[in-house]
Amino acid sequence: MPSTHTLSDFLHDLQLVARVNAPAEGGGILDAFTKHTPYGAGALYLRDHSGAMRLAAKSHQFVAPEILDSMEDREVWTDPKPSLVLPLRAHRDELGVIALLGDGSDDDRALVGLAAEFVGTLLLNHRLTQEMREGDFQLKYRLLELESLYDIGLSIASTLNIDELADQILFRMISLTNARRAALFLREGDRFKLYQSFGEVRTEFLDEELAGALVREGAPLSFDDGNECIFPACHAFVAVPVQGNNTTVGVLAAADRETREGGIAAFEANELRLLSLFASQVAIALENARLHREALEKQAMQRELELAATIQRDILPKSIPSVDSIDISVLARPARQVGGDYHAFVERDGLLTIVVADVSGKSIPAAMLVSALHAAIQLLFAEGRELGDVATELNKHIHRWSAENKFITMVMVSIDRENETLEYVNAGHNPAYVLSPDRINQLKSHALPIGILPQTRYVAQTLPFPSGASVVLYSDGITEAENVAGEEFENERLEVILREHAADTPTALRDAIVRHVDAFVGAAPQKDDQTLVIARTR
Repeated sequence: MPSTHTLSDFLHDLQLVARVNAPAEGGGILDAFTKHTPYGAGALYLRDHSGAMRLAAKSHQFVAPEILDSMEDREVWTDPKPSLVLPLRAHRDELGVIALLGDGSDDDRALVGLAAEFVGTLLLNHRLTQEMREGDFQLKYRLLELESLYDIGLSIASTLNIDELADQILFRMISLTNARRAALFLREGDRFKLYQSFGEVRTEFLDEELAGALVREGAPLSFDDGNECIFPACHAFVAVPVQGNNTTVGVLAAADRETREGGIAAFEANELRLLSLFASQVAIALENARLHREALEKQAMQRELELAATIQRDILPKSIPSVDSIDISVLARPARQVGGDYHAFVERDGLLTIVVADVSGKSIPAAMLVSALHAAIQLLFAEGRELGDVATELNKHIHRWSAENKFITMVMVSIDRENETLEYVNAGHNPAYVLSPDRINQLKSHALPIGILPQTRYVAQTLPFPSGASVVLYSDGITEAENVAGEEFENERLEVILREHAADTPTALRDAIVRHVDAFVGAAPQKDDQTLVIARTR
């Protein structure tokens, strides 16, 4: 966008043309364009009473026909041909055409476009002045005001980018009121923060007393005292609340309304009325932009969740391994939002190692940390490390490469069928269970979660695991499953099921746990991933 200073000076010179010279003479308008832009030459055409586009002014080095039949017809121009040809419109009327010669950037073209719109307004005002002398001006003026507001509403409502919308709002407000400066404040908590302005503003946040008065009144407030003005060295300003969804969502402010005589005056009742109507349209446009932004954020979040789910699906085992003398059953039930549950099986030297872990967080960060955990586990076990060393190296790796607030709770068990023992490391995870014919043992946590402190050393624990024993590993999505009353399933209920079904096969035990958890949860939504791995020797 063009700089605020350049645009303000440009519009100011055009306003001077409207006061000192008749806009229909054209020379001052063309001079303003060539003065404030890189386009050093050009021609201005204005529509006369017969409807023809007649040459009103031109630079001496520019060759231009007296009457322009069509601005799209490039053949009417002799070399050098104009670089930029723009219509001068107001509402639905095409009042003139300006053709410019020179090299300009995108910002320069944007500046010329804004100025062309402003000139259209000046030309329309001039025409209305002439009509006023001829009669029934007031009725036509009111009608054009409504049409103008309608057109403005359509224009800004179609702008969904908040930054572009803010520029449009301020430009339209200056055009409506002949103000020299304008600002837009948007609600941030209980205050109104400056979002965009044409001209310098004294403060980042709107004065609380003024903001409170605007919220209470719900109508424009006009001030003649320059000391109260939010713009430096201004003489009069107006503040207008922007009402949306039963609350004040923003404030429009404008200062230094120029009179036809070139002076500065307070904002009159007509300007306040126009600004009130304009603020209603601004509220709709801001709401449209907000909804559009939320829709984009929702789409991005959905894409992120889908990607995280894909990562998680690709990492988790595709099937249950077939191991001699060991029966295995698995439940891996993700919640609606992707979490960080992980499980894996590693076979080596007659041992079966089972890993169940829960990564902190959700979505892409959790999925990426699961991916890092999976890769590290495969590499460390391939090196033939002991269970405690695997956990120790995992901890160093995860601490080095993850964010400070990320960690992993994990339980690993290695089943030695030949020696009928079970070795395990529980790093901050839920207690696992070993089911024997006559008792239930808990494999409680005996170390910090993975990734908390880099110097933590993990030591494996060993206990008997005779033929017919089962080990039950799970994530907190099982024991922390909530019903509609907000109560958790908890370990006590799980242990009752384990005692009743200790002699069952892994699949029967898994199904019993799932059945009881689902019955307890009822109609409540699943809040977290649920992972369950049961292995039994025979």
